[in-house]
Amino acid sequence: MLHARTWAEIDLSALEHNLRVVRDEVGEDIDVMLVVKADAYGHGAVPVSWHLLAHGATVLGVGDSTEALELRDAGITAPIVILGAVVRGEMEDVVRGDIHITVHSGDRVRSLRRLLGRSGPSVGVHIKVDTGMGRLGCHPDRALGIAREVGRSRRLRLEGICTHLATAEPEGGAMADLQLRRFRKVLRGLDEEGLLPPWRHVHGSSGVLSSLPNAFNMVRPGIAVYGLDPHARTDTTLQPALRWCTQIVFLKDHRRGARIGYGATWRAGRKTRVATLPLGYNDGYRFAFSNRAHVLVRGMRCPVIGRVSMDYTTVDVTDVPGAEVGDVVTVIGADQDEAISVAELASLADTIPYEILCGIGRRVKRQYVGGRG
Repeated sequence: MLHARTWAEIDLSALEHNLRVVRDEVGEDIDVMLVVKADAYGHGAVPVSWHLLAHGATVLGVGDSTEALELRDAGITAPIVILGAVVRGEMEDVVRGDIHITVHSGDRVRSLRRLLGRSGPSVGVHIKVDTGMGRLGCHPDRALGIAREVGRSRRLRLEGICTHLATAEPEGGAMADLQLRRFRKVLRGLDEEGLLPPWRHVHGSSGVLSSLPNAFNMVRPGIAVYGLDPHARTDTTLQPALRWCTQIVFLKDHRRGARIGYGATWRAGRKTRVATLPLGYNDGYRFAFSNRAHVLVRGMRCPVIGRVSMDYTTVDVTDVPGAEVGDVVTVIGADQDEAISVAELASLADTIPYEILCGIGRRVKRQYVGGRG
């Protein structure tokens, strides 16, 4: 991949392993909705979906209609659920793509019924109940009425009902317990009227890897499948699936006292060999890493010096014997005995690992390795 400025190696075997960890947690009788929104958290939604549908995932979850239609255009026929909101202008394309829609109100059900009319194929819907997250979803007291409205339509199929936990600590917690009680009450009401849908789903990665009870028949793992423990535990058996690399494109020796980069924020305290990397904040390598982060060159940690710019980053390779143009540079991942984790970079940027992965840009080429068929 040295013809690329910067690239990410996605280990399909690691993805398979992580999906198996999820399966072992929830049991074989629970369906897995693989969450591939945000381009599969930066890992590439289409290749990841194709591979993991062949290794145990049964449903795909996306954030919006564009992501859903991209998967359909790639030939994927598995059920796809838009977990977020669908705006009016997207409805017709979503319906034509046989994509499941999450509804948050009776108004959305009625607008769908008007759009669909009386004839033609039916559309699957999932009702989202707001049990405490406070973003999308209907009030628990309104869920039964919305389910009745769906049931009265010839063109709508009630495929699922879900909620989203605001907290899912490793040992549970009062907020999660409250949300689960509210959701179970909704399920009892639906069951009493014969309206309980085929899929009931609550838990994402945090819930799956917690001690929270799983009395539902589908889970929605995301970050765990990509190899990060949502609780930041160090004893996890999950395997990071992404290694982010770039290469040295220029080397230059500077005298003691030389200034590097925009704003001249770094000053050489000795004679210094500086490597320029074709990697910048347009690629997702954050400005916050300026003068703070490290990369790996020939298995050695090298500090980022000067400000990260849109297209380039400079690092000090003075102590790396034999460093030369074309050397592979590891931004995230392992090289010999050293490693740089997503969590390390997230800490430097005062953010969460999710944002680092989702922020890896389109210019970063994805390369897929490993995997079983």
